[in-house]
Amino acid sequence: MSGEKEKSMVLKGMEEAEDADKKWEENPPSSPPLRHIIGEIVASQSWLDTLAGPIQNWLCSLYGEPGQTGRKIKDLLNGTWMGHALHPVLTDIPTGTWTATLLLDLVWLAEEHEDIARDSDLTLVLGLLGALGSAVTGATDWSDLEGANRRLGLMHGLLNGGIVVLNTTSLLMRKLGQRRAGVTLSSIAYGVLLFSAYLGGDLVFAKGIGVNHEAFEGGPDTFTPVMNVEDLVEGKLTRANAGSIPVVLLKQGNTIYAIGDICTHMGCSLAEGKVEDGVVQCPCHGSRFRMSDGSVVTSPAVYAEPRFAVQVRNGKIELRRLDQA
Repeated sequence: MSGEKEKSMVLKGMEEAEDADKKWEENPPSSPPLRHIIGEIVASQSWLDTLAGPIQNWLCSLYGEPGQTGRKIKDLLNGTWMGHALHPVLTDIPTGTWTATLLLDLVWLAEEHEDIARDSDLTLVLGLLGALGSAVTGATDWSDLEGANRRLGLMHGLLNGGIVVLNTTSLLMRKLGQRRAGVTLSSIAYGVLLFSAYLGGDLVFAKGIGVNHEAFEGGPDTFTPVMNVEDLVEGKLTRANAGSIPVVLLKQGNTIYAIGDICTHMGCSLAEGKVEDGVVQCPCHGSRFRMSDGSVVTSPAVYAEPRFAVQVRNGKIELRRLDQA
């Protein structure tokens, strides 16, 4: 028995050694088993990286640099104008309408009523229209992802593309009088939709893609000293801590600005970026924020940075948080 136990410990050690050869981002969580298995399946699809690079490079060249027309379109598709990611808003359309399609098809299979068939086809079409908007906004959000997240996002997108093909074929078959075959295809597509939605949920809720990375930071309700005023260099981005929240400060003349330091897009430090004309640019994905009020100037960020009131007292810069993230 001791020999078997020792052998199992050796095997476990070998597995851990193999895991150690990979970056932690490449290792899916061990629990629960369902998420681990799905993560392993996606991680093993190395061909996704080969496909992702050219697509991502094309999208980045298409949208261009801040100030160009393409980048303004990217801002629109990311959802900067509404202060909320646009993609999840649009995904509710195909998910909801195709759920209705499935339910109506089930009723039709029992009754074969013409009105129910017409309504089912209508919801199928509405879902395809919604899927177009979801695809465009989803691809725009995906263009800024890296590593394992990029691979998972591409898998999510390819599955959604397959769903569109299945449902488009289903609609054609319904119109050609092969309704039962069409119903079968759209039902299969719905099953794939559930799996793809799981992957999308994993990106958002487990990996934090598309969420506000300042949302869980705190901040003082009363003025709190953060640094000596003589240590703040004119025109230089400087990081400090206001209570529990990192902030970035900028002195311009007699005015001192302070906003949250954690980029709301993916959590990078804005203090490590660059500033021009009172606008700070994130060093990771190019999101730009106005130092005077924390507002988003350029996507991929869609959430503004929290603002801080500034006062100087007894040679100390003091900050007080003004608003939510």
